[in-house]
Amino acid sequence: MERRLLIKNRYLYLPICAGKKEERMEIFRCAADAEREKIFEFMIPVDESQTESYVCDYLAEVPISDFLEEEIMISMEAPSAFMERIENREKVKKEAEDRPVLHFTADAGWINDPNGLIFDDGLYHLYFQYNPFDIRWNNMSWGHAVSRDLLHWQQLDTVMFPDRDGVIYSGCALKNDRGMLNLPETALLFFYTAAGGYNEWSSGRKFTQKTAYSLDRGMTLTRFKEPCLPALFAENRDPKIFWHEETKAYVMVLWMMENDYGIFRSRDLAYWEQTDQFTLEGAWECPNLFALTADDGKRCWFFWTADGFYYEGQFDGYHFRTDARRQYAYANQFPYAAQSYSGITDRLVMIPWLRMENDGRRFTGACGIPVEMTCRKTEQGYELIQRPVGEVFQQGKKIREGKTETENPFVFHGEAGKKKAYMLKVRAEKSSFESCSWIINGSRILYTEASGVFSVEGVEYQVGCGHREFLLLVDDRILEVFFGSSGKTGIFFLKEREAELEMSSEAPLEYTLYEIE
Repeated sequence: MERRLLIKNRYLYLPICAGKKEERMEIFRCAADAEREKIFEFMIPVDESQTESYVCDYLAEVPISDFLEEEIMISMEAPSAFMERIENREKVKKEAEDRPVLHFTADAGWINDPNGLIFDDGLYHLYFQYNPFDIRWNNMSWGHAVSRDLLHWQQLDTVMFPDRDGVIYSGCALKNDRGMLNLPETALLFFYTAAGGYNEWSSGRKFTQKTAYSLDRGMTLTRFKEPCLPALFAENRDPKIFWHEETKAYVMVLWMMENDYGIFRSRDLAYWEQTDQFTLEGAWECPNLFALTADDGKRCWFFWTADGFYYEGQFDGYHFRTDARRQYAYANQFPYAAQSYSGITDRLVMIPWLRMENDGRRFTGACGIPVEMTCRKTEQGYELIQRPVGEVFQQGKKIREGKTETENPFVFHGEAGKKKAYMLKVRAEKSSFESCSWIINGSRILYTEASGVFSVEGVEYQVGCGHREFLLLVDDRILEVFFGSSGKTGIFFLKEREAELEMSSEAPLEYTLYEIE
């Protein structure tokens, strides 16, 4: 079925019935003096049983201002009721929905990996893997959100959709401080993987690394036609790029295949030379390479991978060398594909994707609380430490503090209808104690000191013995736990959304409770 539209307004709205059978939609530009040109291709879930009128779960937004006053044609196997429901109009006011306060989620649709994290002109930009057209993975695009405090986010227009080169996979961003690629120094540069062959439009094409740029502070992106790095292996992907001052070159780390990673160098961001390839057992995808100054003053290099596995080593601008001792940033596999910000000079800030299940709302997936990374020396070597960014503590309002006793347990219930996040700092008075238990938003949680096991609803996670301090962040159905004597973090999915916190221990516990709106 086909429908023609004269574009008079800046957005196209598509009706979405989440989870239904997907059909391929093609959208063409219909210039009078030329052959029609495909401008979009999406897989859209369609309820084929609705033939008279079309009731949808939500409207997905496609910016289309580049084609104002032009005619487009939409082609798709779908009921006429669906086609008639497609609208061209100005921006629709988004409906309010019960969502987390601090953990970014899309207004609607599926999200996964954070991409292109960059701080510029007072704004923290969060780009992310996005399917606006369903609550399942597909149509990988780059969504966009911004924040001034790393905690409260505003979702903006999607900046890149799939094209003839493939769907849009993960990547990074840089300020164009050195005026590369014939662009002004104020430009923002973006590097990403074009995953050829993952949509019909790109059939037969391979995975390549591509470049885009923005001249309006990251609000819109323009793609270069040619890749900056051609296909090397079947699915090489996830470029992360930084400037290496000591050797005066840009460095790209890239996942190659299986457990192999590559290092590439460039002086102009256009031509790249491979200088290293190495294997990290058990690691794959989403590489990052960064340096931190440890608590003993040593400058340490770390290679980070998607699961939060990381490796301490040495980097000379060309080669990364490590003893391959794998360390674990997370207690579980809920967080994934964390990326660090560029454009921040005084700290290293990272955000992971949280692999949330859909719980009946219009969105799937969330981003973790931004954390600041530091490192310290241990008997085994150097270890990464994660703590929530300082903005969390700045915005937290203290609402209760005290000490638990047998006759004075800790019990707190949030006010019904008031959406807030909560932060609970806990410290055991004894240097050693047997256990501590919580009920948080309907989930039963237990830490046992002797075994080092932290369990959530009976599922056990090894976090190490000897912890006396805990920092718990509760936001909607997400619980993030930072263990005071460890760099490891645990992030968990709770039973309920409503704030409910209870705590008990055989030993006295000092606590402080904060709320964040």
